[in-house]
Amino acid sequence: MKRALVLSGGGCLGAFEVGAIDYLVRKRGMDFDVFLGTSVGALNVSFLGQAGNFQELLHYAAKLKDFWLAITGDDQIYRKSILGGLGLLFRDYLYKPIGLEKIIAQQIDFKRLCGNPAKVVKITAVAVETGELLYADNRRQELWADFPKYILASASMPLLFPGVMINSKHCYDGGLRDVTPLGAVFDEQPDEIVVVINSPVREDLSPYLGYAQTKGSLEALLRTIDILVNEINANDIQLAHQINQRPESFPGRKKVPLYLISPSNPIIEPNSLSFCPEKIRERIELGFAAAQKPRLL
Repeated sequence: MKRALVLSGGGCLGAFEVGAIDYLVRKRGMDFDVFLGTSVGALNVSFLGQAGNFQELLHYAAKLKDFWLAITGDDQIYRKSILGGLGLLFRDYLYKPIGLEKIIAQQIDFKRLCGNPAKVVKITAVAVETGELLYADNRRQELWADFPKYILASASMPLLFPGVMINSKHCYDGGLRDVTPLGAVFDEQPDEIVVVINSPVREDLSPYLGYAQTKGSLEALLRTIDILVNEINANDIQLAHQINQRPESFPGRKKVPLYLISPSNPIIEPNSLSFCPEKIRERIELGFAAAQKPRLL
């Protein structure tokens, strides 16, 4: 069976994905052949895509969980400006992702990831100059040298982080256009798809945001981003559901069992860039529990 795993974006909520992966791989013994991810999902699938077989997948799933549990605070991911929000007066971003750059360089073996014949890994980014949605595919040799940049770009939200220069274009978070890259996963013709998203959807697959109190312009900005991301997320899920309901209306598509794993209630977090160790543990546990009750679409 050719099975695909799709991971969405969501900043620190990526810990929820880690808990789901822990259950699926370690408890269910599920192997995956195709990995697709956006934003923090791109980082998580890059860990898993290094595996050459199921035993190695167990190893990298455990390594991914250990990495998240070892996070002690925001400074391991990014550096804040001493000017705070005033930093936008002098440059076009608030935070510098120095920690994330080190994580990508130190935790991902790109000789294993790129050209891995056992696993397909695709991550998304958006070129701001053209608005085009880019897919970095580990089967394409011409992209191997820039693969670390694509992972960093996929996690770089405009205003919060600087764009990443790839082929003379400023590339940002793939979630600007494709939070849950389901269109690309259907292109791989899988027999089964498992999708992990970090926000719940209602029975009719509309977004379920809950209530969040914000303080200050930064939290308001982050909440606005969450609202947009949740809407795109829901739209992606709805499209996948439509493909499964009426595959004849989508040339080249077929009905594929799609299992959706998501929180049952919104994870209220005014700041999706708050990498608090206690909350990371809570989200991992939440993802582990949610993976035991997937929703078939």
